[in-house]
Amino acid sequence: MAADMNTAESTILGVKTATLVCSFIGAALSLSYAKEMTRMQAIAAVLTGTSVAVFAAPLALHYLDLPGPFERAVAFFIGLMSIRAVPVALSMVERLRGIKLPNLPDEKE
Repeated sequence: MAADMNTAESTILGVKTATLVCSFIGAALSLSYAKEMTRMQAIAAVLTGTSVAVFAAPLALHYLDLPGPFERAVAFFIGLMSIRAVPVALSMVERLRGIKLPNLPDEKE
């Protein structure tokens, strides 16, 4: 049975259509305050922002205990912020890679 594409709850590959659209709009608008980018970098930034927002919005709703209708707004803001948040998160991971953990002796029984 085909889904009715005229509702906000219709899905494309398991992603709510309205959430996908709001995520894309947020990610696309984030380019307005981005540094100069090539066309390919801009496309990659929008696709990355959309992807992050689509999959992070339901998690944010769950952990922030927000009602379902906020999903579109949350997806928009995550898409808007992701162009800055993803590089920051990746740089934090790079910093953590350089941390040397102390060697602990193996416990022998």
